[in-house]
Amino acid sequence: MANNFSVWGEFSAVTPILLWSEAGTTSHRLICARETLGGLEQSVSFSQLYDFRGNQLPQTISNPKVIILQKNEVECLVIGEESSTGFKIAKLSESDQSGSVDLIIVENG
Repeated sequence: MANNFSVWGEFSAVTPILLWSEAGTTSHRLICARETLGGLEQSVSFSQLYDFRGNQLPQTISNPKVIILQKNEVECLVIGEESSTGFKIAKLSESDQSGSVDLIIVENG
């Protein structure tokens, strides 16, 4: 369990695939890119976290599951799947205030 984690990332962030076409006199191009629009992505590595006893978490956790316990009125959620090295987290509301949560991190199997 990691106590008093501050969540500042915003769920409104979108990462679409963008396509541009360019037509010059001698060449034609199609450019593909992935850009993050709106919001800020908050990626968390397990090695950045400390448990309630002050022990640093390992760099990798097999089959992790992150459970959020809310500590203030700003709702937060884990975005997508957790990886063996970390996860993404965001606040749901558009509040200027950061979310405050406790994180329970479980290793499955």
